[in-house]
Amino acid sequence: MLKGPTWAPCCSQAPLDARRPLTGLPSATTCSSLRGGVKPTHLSPELRLGGQASVMNGFQTPDGKRSQALKSDSGLDGSGDEGWDFLVGTAISVYQNSGGINNNWWRYERQRTRLGRPTIDRGQKCGQSNNFWENYEEDIARVVSLNSSVFRLSLEWHRIEPEQGKFDQDAIAHYHKIFDCIRRNNLTIALTLHHFVHPLWFDDLGGFTRAESIPHFTRFACTAFREYGSKVELWITFNEPNVMAFCGWLYGQFPPGLLANFKLAGQHLLNMFRSHTAAYNAIKELPGGKASKIGIVHNIMEYETLQPEAFSARWVDPVVVWLNRVWATQTTLDYFSHGHFSWMSPWSDTMTLKDERPGLDFVGMNYYGKVSIDWKYASAAIPPGVMTDMPFQLDAPGLYKGLQRMSALDVPIYITETGIADAAGDRRPLWLETYIPEVERAVRDGMDVRGLMYWTLVDNFEWAHGFDQKFGLYAWEPGMGSRREIRAATPLLANIYKDLAAQMRRAHKRAQEDRAVIKMGKATVVAKPEASPQSVLELSSYSSDENV
Repeated sequence: MLKGPTWAPCCSQAPLDARRPLTGLPSATTCSSLRGGVKPTHLSPELRLGGQASVMNGFQTPDGKRSQALKSDSGLDGSGDEGWDFLVGTAISVYQNSGGINNNWWRYERQRTRLGRPTIDRGQKCGQSNNFWENYEEDIARVVSLNSSVFRLSLEWHRIEPEQGKFDQDAIAHYHKIFDCIRRNNLTIALTLHHFVHPLWFDDLGGFTRAESIPHFTRFACTAFREYGSKVELWITFNEPNVMAFCGWLYGQFPPGLLANFKLAGQHLLNMFRSHTAAYNAIKELPGGKASKIGIVHNIMEYETLQPEAFSARWVDPVVVWLNRVWATQTTLDYFSHGHFSWMSPWSDTMTLKDERPGLDFVGMNYYGKVSIDWKYASAAIPPGVMTDMPFQLDAPGLYKGLQRMSALDVPIYITETGIADAAGDRRPLWLETYIPEVERAVRDGMDVRGLMYWTLVDNFEWAHGFDQKFGLYAWEPGMGSRREIRAATPLLANIYKDLAAQMRRAHKRAQEDRAVIKMGKATVVAKPEASPQSVLELSSYSSDENV
């Protein structure tokens, strides 16, 4: 098994020394509308792209088409073309923040590897985690305090349909309460139908490795839409099918914990794609379905050789090629662009087939960083490269590059996850100063990016890593109950969010104004643009000793 590409055991946890008590939250019983947010102290209202001008590149998709805006109900106050807007907020998985029983992860946490080791670092189990399920009102208040306009969360299938064909009305009603609270606070709901977790009965049928999974998932998706269709604006069928296939069947860190089973990994990926298509088509036929916005989320990450000039590159390069191949970014783009599926295996013939092009109203992109493989097949960085607590390094230009690649689908893009695992808090200034400006640069360069959601709100169960990885804007440890402690960097992000949507609308407007398009019959000629002025974002510098 390769050591350390993406999901390998990571750095030890550093002390959470950047906390202060959370104050000023409303009563958990009111769920009243909250605005105003945290009072930031360290960040100026504007953002700066490190003094570099963003150069408009007349961005086009490979087939020559330009992304069309996904219409929304909100206007732009004269800041761009009608209907275009930019959402900011956070993202969570309800399982990671609330746990549950009788699902694939619940069982996996209680199993051991063939070597007798626990499947989760240090034998940890999710349990109730930080219990968002019961503390949702206080946590939604925290989302609002960040100056958010969107909240992404998951609909847990194992809670809704714990037994095949039997639906839990109490769980359905509880989700209604959660969604009503979110809507009362004027937040857009982005709902993920499958975020790595599904019922045990479904897993016992073979899960997504079998084509019979498709009608089961489609029924669940239609049930969800009938219940919540009037409350949810953005429907996400699957979170990161590529990650689930890679980690479950090739790398052994997700259930069922298999290694190098390329055949089942490919079948799993294909059946998830086909389940998306079936659910998309079925929902569109339901009352109100044609107006729904339905997408899927893909994780973008590049593997590279740490020292390509070194002698060790002779054995590292081939592994990097395969890692990028099985991460399935090109496979995903090909399928959702043309319905073409191709999956390679070193043990058997390539699986190739052609379906109809799937329906897709938008795409979500998750991005954290890149993985540089050293001569020992471990993830590493050479200064000035900066590692996160997870086994990958910060790479802000990779975010821009990822948006370029996903733009080939010619649909609006939402950054549905991005963030940093940083228990010590000493790398968040760099993340803030480099990642968010890359989003502005993409919008300024004509890419149809519609939102950014930070992962995540509160520290939680990070799958095979247990509770050791600290992505949260609010610190939490097992044993803290409903208490969360705000991290020092959180007010900085809240201050960025306060003005970010308006700044992105201005960036979008500039991109539209700079784009001189002359249509001659069916041909489209794009005039060569001039370099753009200074970025619309301004970011104050940080003290190097600030622990944020």
